[in-house]
Amino acid sequence: MDIAKVQSVLRESKTPAWLLYSFFGSNPLALDFLGLTQLHLSRRFAYLIPAQGEPTLIVHAIEQSTYPPLPGKKRVFHSLASFTAALQEVVAPYGRVAMEYQPGGSIPYLSRVDAGTIELLRGMGLEVVSSAEILLQFQTWSAEALAAHRRAAQGIEAALERALAFIRSRIGDPPSELEVQAEIRQVFEARGLVFDHPAMVSFGPHAANPHHTPGLARLEHGQVVLIDLWCKEPSGPYADMTWMAGWDVPQEVHRAFAAVTQARDRAVEYIVQAYREGRHPKGFEVDQAAREVLEGAGLGAYILHRTGHNLGFAAPHGNGTHLDALETHDTRPLIPGLAFTVEPGVYPGPWGLRSEINVYLHEAGPEITTPVQPAIEPL
Repeated sequence: MDIAKVQSVLRESKTPAWLLYSFFGSNPLALDFLGLTQLHLSRRFAYLIPAQGEPTLIVHAIEQSTYPPLPGKKRVFHSLASFTAALQEVVAPYGRVAMEYQPGGSIPYLSRVDAGTIELLRGMGLEVVSSAEILLQFQTWSAEALAAHRRAAQGIEAALERALAFIRSRIGDPPSELEVQAEIRQVFEARGLVFDHPAMVSFGPHAANPHHTPGLARLEHGQVVLIDLWCKEPSGPYADMTWMAGWDVPQEVHRAFAAVTQARDRAVEYIVQAYREGRHPKGFEVDQAAREVLEGAGLGAYILHRTGHNLGFAAPHGNGTHLDALETHDTRPLIPGLAFTVEPGVYPGPWGLRSEINVYLHEAGPEITTPVQPAIEPL
């Protein structure tokens, strides 16, 4: 945690203070930022970082020894009355504070502080604003993280190659989804790569469910194969890619996939153009640009999810900017150092299609870090 950087960001945004608050793990963003994720905390706490001056930890009496040393002062409470008094004396004088809150809940990843606590602070005369763009400055990747991501992406390529080869070797006696999933898992484990849960393998109509759980279904002639696989090094960020294959699928499927790949490429082109113009595009803008392609192809009714998500360390879905104007309305910018997926998809049934790549943003613009699929891979 770099207090000097936080205070610089606060001054630049003209925000008097940032109040990190959590109760019983209710705010994982605050816990992660403060390095408290491994602690068992059963009482509420608040950590105030002002734009200038010392931070203050407001902590319950029975848990004050649980915390690691945090910069600044400590204010101990033991009752609701003493907690409220601490907020009134330590926080209220700043007049306006940023918190993990988003007006209207438009970005659920940021809406971590309960309404009652915000009401309490507003009752003290405080204005509560979103910490969205403050947090974003601390969700960028280091050079080491990018290198780890690239190694994870290499593992994904190897696992995908193994999975497709396995399917082809069994085309006379088609495998089940679970058998293909097991092949992928073996590659990841052999390379020391980890994942929160195993890869998704979907045959035929199951591909029309974006979050299908693989089962005993066996591949049949004329069906698509959707393989979504993700992994990471134990301390690194995720890589996450989706690839489509097919066993003599109809031409309408190929036409639809062409539209999906055009939408994917349009999203990247939009980001490239924005960086050339000297601006950082908003997440919702990129989503809109991609979905316009699918809507223009007559596939708009079959879009079930956003265009892409931030890539995280604890899970494939991180807490940074998402490419989303559908499920949420992500107004955060895509700043250098962020990484995310671009994965438009359509799911009309009895098949579904998605193409997913990973993108890392350099100062000069985007780098695609995973393979880019041009067409459905024949089996």
